[in-house]
Parts: sequence; C-alpha cells; structure tokens
Amino acid sequence: MKKTKLALIGLGLASSVAFASDFQLGYINVDRVFAEAKPAKAIQQALKDKYAPQQAKLQTMNTTIVKEQNEMQAIASKAPAFDKLSKADQSKLKTLETQYQKDQANFQQQYMAFQQSLQKSQELALSLLMTKTNGILKDLSDKKGYDLVLTSNQLVYAKAKYDVTDQVMDQLNTIDTTDIIKQINNPAPVAPMGQASVATAPAAKAAASAAK
Repeated sequence: MKKTKLALIGLGLASSVAFASDFQLGYINVDRVFAEAKPAKAIQQALKDKYAPQQAKLQTMNTTIVKEQNEMQAIASKAPAFDKLSKADQSKLKTLETQYQKDQANFQQQYMAFQQSLQKSQELALSLLMTKTNGILKDLSDKKGYDLVLTSNQLVYAKAKYDVTDQVMDQLNTIDTTDIIKQINNPAPVAPMGQASVATAPAAKAAASAAK
C-alpha cells in the first residue's frame, strides 16, 4: 500500500512538472524601454523643445526677482529700521517691494501653468507610448506563445532568457512617432484649473529640471 501511495504521489509531481514546462513566461524592463527606445528619446526631445521657451521665460523672471531681493536687502542694510532710512531710500524700498510682490505673483502663476502643462504632456506621452508598447507585447506574446509577461519590477529574480525587452525595443524602434509628437504639441483643450498652492520664487532650479 505504501508503494502505491508513493507511486501516485510521484505521478502527480511529474504531471505538475510537465504542466509547468508548458507555461511560457516573459518579463520586460519598462524603465529601460522608456529610457533607451528611439521613440522614447524622440518624445523626450519633443517635450524639451516644446517647453524650452517657457523655461527660459521662467529663468528670466526668476533672475529679476532675485535682483529685486538683493536690491531691497542692500537698501534695508543701510539702517537698523525702516524709519531710520533716508526719505529717498524709503521711497525706493517701497517701490521695489511693490514691484517684487507683483513679479512674485506673476512668477507663481506662470510657474504653476508651466508645471500643469508639462505634467499633462508627460502623462499623455506616457499613455501613447505605453499603448504602442502593449500592442507590441500582445503581438509578441501571440507569436511566441507567452502565457504571462511581467514587468521587471514585479520580479525578485528571473533568468535573462525570459527577458523580452530587446525584442520589444527592436519593434518599438521601427514605429513612426510623428503622430504621437503631434498630439503632444497640440493636445486637446482643457478647462482652466482652479487656484492651487504655488511654488515660491526663486524656483528656477525646479522649473529648469522639470522638463528633463
């Protein structure tokens, strides 16, 4: 009786192993695709080109604000209190403060508009590129017989032979990105957003790195 049980267990194990060997698994390194694939690079460059003028404008605005801050500090440092300043310096400081507040508010408004527009463009670009990538993955899975394809960040370990990243990139590199870039540069209009918390100037570094 014991031998029979062992035989049955052995047969069951063999059956499980046979089933597992028929299961086709693959994985893709999405981060690598979006960093190295030609369409991804073309889209990244398109985003940089689109937002370069706005970045330059923000940089100029920020430079002006910093200059105003320095001028106000220079005047204020002449005396321990405002009422100790000369009438000319008091007048100049008031004028600078008024202009500074105006420029600061304008910068904040422009910066928020820049960030919102950039984020929407990035999300649109990611969605369009992911749609292309998923289509290629589906075709590849159908041709190669993959039962399951995971992303590399879902895995603890997998042998390189299951990596389909290169195969996907080879096909992705052949697609025409003209339509994608056109959609990024001419997105569908959206309703204006309500007021939100804003960044404080100087914030040129954040603005400069946002489109990288």
